Amino acid sequence: MTWSVNVHTTTTTDTEPSIIATFDNAKYIFGTSENTGRAFLQNNGNWKRSRALFFSQARVEKMSGLPGLVMSFADATISKLHLLGPPGLTHMIASMRMYIFRDSIQIQTSEIPWTTPVGSAPSSCYQDENISVYAIPVLPSLTTHSPSRTSDPSAPTNPPVEPTPELPEKRKREPSPENPRKRLNPGSRSPARMPLSDDLLELIQQKEFTPETLTGDLEDEYRRMIIHTMFPNLKPNLLPTKEETAENRRRSRQGTKKEAIPPPVENENIDIDSQRRTRGSLPNGFQKQLPRFVAPLPSSGSPPTLSYFVVGPRYRGKFDVEKARELGIVGQDRGKLTRGESITIRVKARGSDELVERVVQPEEVMGESTPPSAFLILDIPTVDHIPSLINSFKFTELYRSVWSEDPAAWKPSPDRLLRTIFHQCGKGVLEDETYKTFMRGFGPEVYHMVASREHCPDPVTFTSAAYNQLRLGHLDEKMFPTPQYSLTGKKGLSTIPGLPTRIQPMAPNLQHRYHPLSPPAMGQTALEADRFHPPATGARPIEFSENMQRAVTAAKENVERRLKKIEEGEVPKEVPGKDVSIVTLVNVLPSKIVLSTFIRIPGWGNVLLDVGEGTWGQLARNYGLDGTPYTAWDAIRDLKCIFVSHIHGDHHIGLAHILAKRRLLYPPPVHPLYLVSIRNVHMYLREMSDVHDLGLTDPFNPSSNGVIPILSETLHYRSVGKYLTTGMWQVGGDEPWLDFQTSVRNGRDMCRSLGLEWFKTADAHHRARCFGMSFKHQDGWGITMNAKNILLTHFSARYPKLPPSLSNQVAREGPDAQNLIIYGFDHLNLTLGEMWKMAYYTPAIYCNVNDTLEEDAESLPGTPIPTAMSPANSRRASRT
Repeated sequence: MTWSVNVHTTTTTDTEPSIIATFDNAKYIFGTSENTGRAFLQNNGNWKRSRALFFSQARVEKMSGLPGLVMSFADATISKLHLLGPPGLTHMIASMRMYIFRDSIQIQTSEIPWTTPVGSAPSSCYQDENISVYAIPVLPSLTTHSPSRTSDPSAPTNPPVEPTPELPEKRKREPSPENPRKRLNPGSRSPARMPLSDDLLELIQQKEFTPETLTGDLEDEYRRMIIHTMFPNLKPNLLPTKEETAENRRRSRQGTKKEAIPPPVENENIDIDSQRRTRGSLPNGFQKQLPRFVAPLPSSGSPPTLSYFVVGPRYRGKFDVEKARELGIVGQDRGKLTRGESITIRVKARGSDELVERVVQPEEVMGESTPPSAFLILDIPTVDHIPSLINSFKFTELYRSVWSEDPAAWKPSPDRLLRTIFHQCGKGVLEDETYKTFMRGFGPEVYHMVASREHCPDPVTFTSAAYNQLRLGHLDEKMFPTPQYSLTGKKGLSTIPGLPTRIQPMAPNLQHRYHPLSPPAMGQTALEADRFHPPATGARPIEFSENMQRAVTAAKENVERRLKKIEEGEVPKEVPGKDVSIVTLVNVLPSKIVLSTFIRIPGWGNVLLDVGEGTWGQLARNYGLDGTPYTAWDAIRDLKCIFVSHIHGDHHIGLAHILAKRRLLYPPPVHPLYLVSIRNVHMYLREMSDVHDLGLTDPFNPSSNGVIPILSETLHYRSVGKYLTTGMWQVGGDEPWLDFQTSVRNGRDMCRSLGLEWFKTADAHHRARCFGMSFKHQDGWGITMNAKNILLTHFSARYPKLPPSLSNQVAREGPDAQNLIIYGFDHLNLTLGEMWKMAYYTPAIYCNVNDTLEEDAESLPGTPIPTAMSPANSRRASRT
């Protein structure tokens, strides 16, 4: 069996490190930050046979990629998944219950305590036939720790702020009866019923039951029950067995039609919350607030982390066929010896023909076995964590087998061979002399992979989307700017003295094979799929079709002609709110789904409309983290309002991350942030803030600069029986609830109060899905509202990239023109005063779609290539 360890993502502007151990029959993933799932699609990777996920912290920057990834796993061929991490992990997953439900997967969670009994030997937190995983708690030193809200080196560098207020004293657990009886939960459907203790079952069946009243073991049991309700595994997805695969191959060779086996679904076009997913009966209290999570350790600005020591399998030596033949060992006896079992055979006694029994040990016919290979994942966010890490290795025999306190005295272990160490280093860690000595204690043969914002390059992660942006930059570099990136670190590793010899930056797609053994190397497939960096650096020219070149030339000429008319006074130039800028932030497919719309209003502040997964990373790629006139930190500092339309993956998953980043700002913002959304979003955030401080403000005692929750008034209730009572949405209706006249009047009043005019938005995609309306209906809404500009951000999966009807749009002249349809496209940067340009740019954008569609289809499986959009002459290219 082969196995290897590869870097899936590393520390960049929009990702955190994710390490994957891959065997023929399983995968194990360490870390799932935002964009982990999207990186699989970008790198042509797959998540089939994933068994377990490991987390170093129960915090949003470490776990924000989990919801989307789990939903993708469930929609593929994974029926069971084990999640392991520190205390708070189960609470965070249970808080996702309002927007995640998958009946084809079973999720098991295990929380690893921060402390262990003194003198106890470490035991594995996870073990199967492939790996044994040992968790190493790393706590910040209380004697040297200077509390600060941030451990993110990219945050603005300012004096440390006051420590976060400590949580109340942890509630004492109430004693539970020994070996309580378990009864099946009547609220679940067979065969996924979960046994509950008598105490919890009795409480849940009470009419006025409130989960917040639970304490001790009961609250933990309740959270596990909630997770079981989210993932009941009623319809498991199963890969074909070896027998089924062999039978299908046999039929294929014989020309017989094989049984249809549905392929694994690894497609970004999956509707992750389809209405057809119906839950069973929900347990009492499901819609109410979870029991409050109280951390087992005092609150700190520098929270503890978990590091992981992973040991692989031991491979047996080569079987000595000649020796076995001399001993007369044949058949099944040979198999027993290869499995490490001794056998008894009858042989002739020396000097006579008498047969005697002889025990043959495996080592007599087997070559020397190879010690297991191992790797380490170290998460060290501050220098204050270093003493705890070193003490774990100093006083634990298992870890001392691969490390020596004195680097000169290091010797290889006969029990296990440490091959690679993945270092996730915070500010100042790599330059610390104590840490450098610690690194050298692993010997000269170990490879050190370092992820550090101070020392590592920051390449573009999603090169397909960036390549698309690079091409459109030739049309309008201001409207389609190139994402911020850097191919060199701020400080080179070579400038730091005393580091181990085999050290290098942790780069995406870097792979280290352990069996068969080979040095670390970059994955060739990922290198070939990178279409952005070679042309961005000038190493390869960009190819444009003749159609694209003609369309770009025509668009620029039309824009220049229009600008000339404006200057000459033929077209009025005054556009109300012309300086208001809009940035559309995309997810998965370029120009397909916009996960957020960022609005910057000069002299007032900023607004975010929805916050899907990856919004922070996209903001940072657009504005940069430092060295630019207006950084992503400035963008969230100036945030005045966030509107989240509903609780759905591409609308809210990135919200907690944005709030966590805002919490890091120093000095803190001087104004509050108003969060407008529905009840489920607010409750989800309150539950998340139990584990990770998000800066939420008590609505009855708001602070001057906190996050103030505002309950959205967009719910339109009718009498009982008029709405769906089952399904993910559990709300619907057929009443004409869109009162356009009222909406327009209220919208105008709001905009006038901000000094704006004609500024309205509508979430057309999901209203179209809920109410069965077509693309034409969405356009019709804008006409009915007499809107000047209609910004579309969600397109149906029927369209490969852009709705075909937009290609026929005619440019409208003057600021009084109505109903201009604009679509959110990649990192589209525009102002209200320049929206008219998009009508002229549309033909060139469609030509760009034609030029890149085939390439995107190859890199993103499942993207259709309609023949109507692939003219033959579009393939003829010229170089510029």
